[in-house]
Amino acid sequence: MKELKLSLFFVCLCFILSCKPSVNSAGLYGKWDYIKIEHPTHDRPDIAATELKQQGASIEFSKDSTFVIMWSGSALSKGKFTADGDKIQLNENLPDGSTRSFAFYVTKASATEITFETKGSENSRVTAVKE
Repeated sequence: MKELKLSLFFVCLCFILSCKPSVNSAGLYGKWDYIKIEHPTHDRPDIAATELKQQGASIEFSKDSTFVIMWSGSALSKGKFTADGDKIQLNENLPDGSTRSFAFYVTKASATEITFETKGSENSRVTAVKE
């Protein structure tokens, strides 16, 4: 009986540990309004929902695999994206005609809310809701 309980415990533990948020491109299509930006590893202040709403901060994913990040009525970043598992890969078009690639790592995802973050010393964590 003790072995059965221990086996059941390990099965449950493996199931819980394997549950990671997962996204695909189709699940991202549409406009997502930023409601919170956090900076967990450095001293930059977090940005609250009221300021983000004033700035019109959002990201929009389109069916043609393009994205645009808006801030203060202007495109802050745009380019192409792919989504798979817990990662959204962005290929940003830069003003000089070159591109740069970076990833957003999804830590929470539902049909109406998503939380993603960048990695590295200047990482940011964004929470957005679907419009």
